Amino acid sequence: MKSESPELSQVLKALAVFARGAENDSISYEKTLGTNGLLSQKNITDLRTNNSSLNDDLALLDWFSSVVIPYRQEELRAVIIFQTALLIPLPPTTSEEHHFFHSAPYNDSDVSSFPSEILVEIFHWLSDLSSEYDDLDVKHSPNWVITHVCRTWRSIAVSTPSLWASVSIEDDLLIDDPFTDDRAKLLQKYLSRSGQNPLRVTLSSSYGIEKHIEILSPHFPRCTHLDFTVTPDALNSLFALTNEFLSLRRLSVVVEGISVRNMVIDGFGEAPCLRDVLLQGIDISHIELPFAKLKSFTGEIYQYSDYTQLFSSASKLVTVTLEVHFAASSFFELPEPLIHTKLRTLSLYTVVECLRDLRLPALEVFRIEQIHSGGDDIAEFLRESGCPLRCLYLEIPAPPWSELQPIIDACSSTLVSLSIRVDKNSASQAHNALSFNEASHHLDSSSLAPHLTELCIRNDDYSLDADFVASFHKLSFVSMVWWR
Repeated sequence: MKSESPELSQVLKALAVFARGAENDSISYEKTLGTNGLLSQKNITDLRTNNSSLNDDLALLDWFSSVVIPYRQEELRAVIIFQTALLIPLPPTTSEEHHFFHSAPYNDSDVSSFPSEILVEIFHWLSDLSSEYDDLDVKHSPNWVITHVCRTWRSIAVSTPSLWASVSIEDDLLIDDPFTDDRAKLLQKYLSRSGQNPLRVTLSSSYGIEKHIEILSPHFPRCTHLDFTVTPDALNSLFALTNEFLSLRRLSVVVEGISVRNMVIDGFGEAPCLRDVLLQGIDISHIELPFAKLKSFTGEIYQYSDYTQLFSSASKLVTVTLEVHFAASSFFELPEPLIHTKLRTLSLYTVVECLRDLRLPALEVFRIEQIHSGGDDIAEFLRESGCPLRCLYLEIPAPPWSELQPIIDACSSTLVSLSIRVDKNSASQAHNALSFNEASHHLDSSSLAPHLTELCIRNDDYSLDADFVASFHKLSFVSMVWWR
């Protein structure tokens, strides 16, 4: 953190004390001891006054050496770094760049009068704001555009490694060979400007990524985030990874298209810091991961064996989002249910039958979507888990109240947030079960979920049935939500 600027008066006073000779700081021994060698009362007073003055001067000099000198040293270092950056020659521009930037010559802009620290913050803000741009697109990527505004901006941007510590590469589908030699050189220059800062890499390509990996490979040990979106053909480059991912904390692999591979990506199995993983279009059996260290997992599950491996091996998982694609017929009976004691948030899509052999005693947030049946399985799962569920989001087509009530009842005592969908058959029943006593403005003793503070009820009968809408409002349904 930069030191605060010292006040000028304090600095001048300290310099005056520093320049004063030591002989001016002491009292004459002859005057002090007198003629007979004895201290008079005046001598004692003078000595005490002088000692007090010297202690004040000493404190001032201590402050000068600990505050003023380091502050000045910091200023000098900053000036040296900035002036050294100014000496870096501007790169030769291509004809395309010259045509695009001819109206922006290398003259100082008015904003260049801002302190360099302010400009760096502005540049970071622009870079974060435009993260959707391909960072190798010199016409739109903020970092490249900034370096072509004026010499001062370029010097500040080039000498700020953190500005180049996040790179997004997106190959153009309209070009036969999108990763040309020029783009490869741009990527190398971009990475070199990031210094040794922790690096985030996003790579999206519908072509081969061998060249990309070759350039990125020396920088993988300092990567904290890796995000790959590739085709099945490009997986060969990931299968061949042998790097050490010493700093990797988040990994995302999205495969667009049908992939049938028997190989395993084993480069991430020893990543010591990996905690967050997203997989789409690829089985977890095709990628080696440090399951015992993971805290968050999002992905698609195609085999029941992968499902059981996830919950049995990843014992520290706290958050899981799963899109299940295997059929109930692929289940095999487990000798005993899987118990995961750390998981707090679960989002489940497409299939709920997989919950039959799972127990989550610490679950607090449960979201279900894209499911058309399975209410009994959900209720049994919640009862058997005995979890302190606080939030339940049933984003599924309105089930009959006979299925919905047991689900809510299984977590009624701890539930504070609930989202359900109803139709004309279950609306009135939901109203009666979740309503307040209008006279006393309190919950009825028989109502479900007495601790609810958030309630969202969606009407699935949104067809053009005006009579139903009118009758729905006559049920004082809005009144129930109002008192909630």
